[in-house]
Amino acid sequence: MVIILKSTYFGEKLYVSLSLQILRHIFTKIVFKPLRTNLFNIVLLATFLTLGINTVYCQESPKKATANPVKNLENDSLMKVQIADLKKLDSTKTDSIKPKKGALEAIVKRKAVDYEKIDQKTKIVTLYNKAELYYQDIELKAGIIVLDYAKNEVYAGRIKDSLGKYTQLPNFKQGANVVEPDSIRFNFTTKKALVWNSRTKQAELNVLAAISKKENDSVYFMKNAKLTTSENVDDPEYYFLARKAKFVPGKKVVVGLTNLFIAEVPTPIGIPFAFFPMTTKSQSGVIIPTFQDTNAKGYSLQNGGYYFALSDNYDLTFLGDYYTNGSYATRFESSYAKKYRFSGNVNLRFENQINSERGFPDYSKR
Repeated sequence: MVIILKSTYFGEKLYVSLSLQILRHIFTKIVFKPLRTNLFNIVLLATFLTLGINTVYCQESPKKATANPVKNLENDSLMKVQIADLKKLDSTKTDSIKPKKGALEAIVKRKAVDYEKIDQKTKIVTLYNKAELYYQDIELKAGIIVLDYAKNEVYAGRIKDSLGKYTQLPNFKQGANVVEPDSIRFNFTTKKALVWNSRTKQAELNVLAAISKKENDSVYFMKNAKLTTSENVDDPEYYFLARKAKFVPGKKVVVGLTNLFIAEVPTPIGIPFAFFPMTTKSQSGVIIPTFQDTNAKGYSLQNGGYYFALSDNYDLTFLGDYYTNGSYATRFESSYAKKYRFSGNVNLRFENQINSERGFPDYSKR
């Protein structure tokens, strides 16, 4: 049904159609009629959706941290130990850098006749003429002594007199060992030394060496060492020349290839190695011969051989003599003793004696 309304406003005509409005009202009634009957459900659904949206987009508020109550430190044994340790490791009391030790461990006493020169820049002290130096168990006397505090070393040597001759040879003493070289260089820290033309005496044996190296307090290594029992140390009548030697003061001398020299003349007598004991106790070892000169038999080496320390009650000695005219002699000597009971000795001897020379009327052989 269509209703047309006609009206006039200000001379104009308006036509309104009511058919369209009626259709719209009918549609609204049809659609919203069922909704009107379920109003409770609609409200409930809207409320649920609203709460669900809030739950999805909301987040939990962070919990506030609660501090644990401080325990009583006085009753905590573990904490007491840690505090004690912290006191010991206090950085104000300890330092990772150790304090530097002094250059020397004892006082150095020194003196000289002519002068004593001290160089503060190079830390060198020079003593001249009858110089003396004392440090711990070391005694050093020489014509000139140079002490280097920077290197902890000392050098000692000879000086020349008015005639140009060397005098005041160094005298180095450490404990009971005495060395008289031409010059010496010693380090106080390492206890090592270099010695030139050293001279030392052990028991009845004199030892001379062109170059010696002091390894420690008890060991010397020598090169071109001379071993002799002659009283003339600077110009011995005879000596054994060892290319290399190991010298232990008061105990032994071990040598390598060794030759016998008589009046600075080498002889074919030689040994590949040798051992010379130097102790106060009885020990087996080589007996150094003595050099002599006789008109009837010529030059000779006498009483050389080997000693066998077999026991505290008996021993055995093998000795021999040799002369340049061909004479020789060998001996076996043995001593035995028992305290407060008995003692004695046994000797065996074999000789080949030649007097004069062959062709002379006084020549004899027996």
